[in-house]
Amino acid sequence: MKLLRMTTHEFVKLDVSLCFWPVGTVEAHDAGPLGTDVLAPEKLAEDLAPEFGAVLLPTLPFGLVNSLSGYPGGMWLQSETYRSMIVELLDSLSISGVERVVVFNGHGGNSKTLSEALSEVWKSCGVKTALVDWWVVGDDIAREMFGSSAGHGGSDELALVHAAIPDFVPEWDGSGSWLDREGVRTYPVPVCSIRYSDGEAKPFSAEAASVYYGRLRDRVRGIVSDILEGWSAGGRPDE
Repeated sequence: MKLLRMTTHEFVKLDVSLCFWPVGTVEAHDAGPLGTDVLAPEKLAEDLAPEFGAVLLPTLPFGLVNSLSGYPGGMWLQSETYRSMIVELLDSLSISGVERVVVFNGHGGNSKTLSEALSEVWKSCGVKTALVDWWVVGDDIAREMFGSSAGHGGSDELALVHAAIPDFVPEWDGSGSWLDREGVRTYPVPVCSIRYSDGEAKPFSAEAASVYYGRLRDRVRGIVSDILEGWSAGGRPDE
């Protein structure tokens, strides 16, 4: 169930203790929409929430943008603002009895500040928190299926957008992407599609995208299950 569609009475009756929270940012993604980092985690969270009986929190579409801040259409927050938003929103939710929150993050630039904020939430109000960076979790699957095309604005991200919007089938083969190189930093990055290895890129296809998303979703499902089982055990080893 989505929080925004529930009444207060329904919330109380369900005795909500577990929530899934998609977060992202708005920035350039070449052939992908500006909301790629929002659509991707939202799709994963929406698909998995019913299986775990989790309430889906409103997606937080705004996050941090660094090397791509020079491209039109981007919207971002300062890190201090972002950190405060995460802490304050989850702290307020704890008053309603929410005990566990799994955050589905869609943007690597959020990860460090987000992780720090979630740690603070656990320490300050006792809400158990977990952060899932889906593209890291599925990196080996993406490299197997897409080669070097996996990356910012690459086939892995485009695959999740396709899962969310089936009519979205871009023409993309990675040939115009910027190759991220160790020891090199640019602001802004020269091209708003970035690959992280120099292997041969494979053209995007709807068929491969669907297979990738299915495998990624299964993996994330297993990870979330492990997290929740561990929390239920109280973090203690089996006797």
